[in-house]
Amino acid sequence: MVKILYEMNKGEKGKVLSIKGGGGRILRLAELGIVPGEEIILIQKSFGPVIVRVKDTNLALGRGIAQNILVEVENGEKEN
Repeated sequence: MVKILYEMNKGEKGKVLSIKGGGGRILRLAELGIVPGEEIILIQKSFGPVIVRVKDTNLALGRGIAQNILVEVENGEKEN
């Protein structure tokens, strides 16, 4: 199922499909390891930043950025 990163539930994982935005945003996320095809896990989301795990590293992303990342979510798999 395809979801926006911000719509994912805690513990869900999937693969990044695409990133909406200009070259600066795409480049910055690429520097952090968030590129199409990369596995991403939602660790936490609240009123503040969204915490994700990419390549064994936890990253904090603003909600605005998280709403521009499209993810193919794996069905029924959650990391504890």
